[in-house]
Amino acid sequence: MRRLFVGLCLAVVVLSSGRASAQQGVDPFLKSAPPGPPESGVSIALSVGYGIPMGSVSGSQSMSDLYSGAVPLQLDVGWRFTPNLYLGAFFQYSFAFISSKQEAKCTLNGWTGCSGGVMQFGADFVYTILPYATFAPYVGLGLGWEIASLNYTSASQSVSESVSGFQFARIILGGDFRVGSAFRVGPFVNFSLGQFSSLSSPNTAANGTISNKAIHSWLQFGIKGTVDL
Repeated sequence: MRRLFVGLCLAVVVLSSGRASAQQGVDPFLKSAPPGPPESGVSIALSVGYGIPMGSVSGSQSMSDLYSGAVPLQLDVGWRFTPNLYLGAFFQYSFAFISSKQEAKCTLNGWTGCSGGVMQFGADFVYTILPYATFAPYVGLGLGWEIASLNYTSASQSVSESVSGFQFARIILGGDFRVGSAFRVGPFVNFSLGQFSSLSSPNTAANGTISNKAIHSWLQFGIKGTVDL
């Protein structure tokens, strides 16, 4: 009788252990997979990088005569029609570094301070190639408007000059690492082509159309973070 009781106890222990092991092996497969990116909705992105000026402001003045580089900060807000297709608006402000040539001109004219800035805004269309992958590459095209300015200050006055014009092409390449179901972060490269068409200087008489127009560009690269709502 005792042997039968011991045998039954051992059988219960073995069966319980086997059932627990089976549950441990099956449970992970029964759990829901982490949610992927929303199929459609609002996307908001912030990016920061570095920009290199190229080309000419006009036929007689190159971009490098004004700026040696810039740090662009950009906000993107748009709509994802599918996980692949996005269309939205962007606003970018770049803190521009004045070139050594412009610094010398600033000092020669008696200014105590000289600074620059570049503003861009417009629309971008982006196609994400592998939206559900851990690393999702994308390509994009856009267009916009650009305003580049120089600001001169002294103890008694300040003068601001700016040129503006159409940015007829923005080529975007990048990729996102998906941090969670709603967050993405990754590197990007942005190459733009534009043409300044007008000059404005409220404190001087130098206003009007740029007659000797030229093509200029910005090569920007950096990192962007995106949230999908």
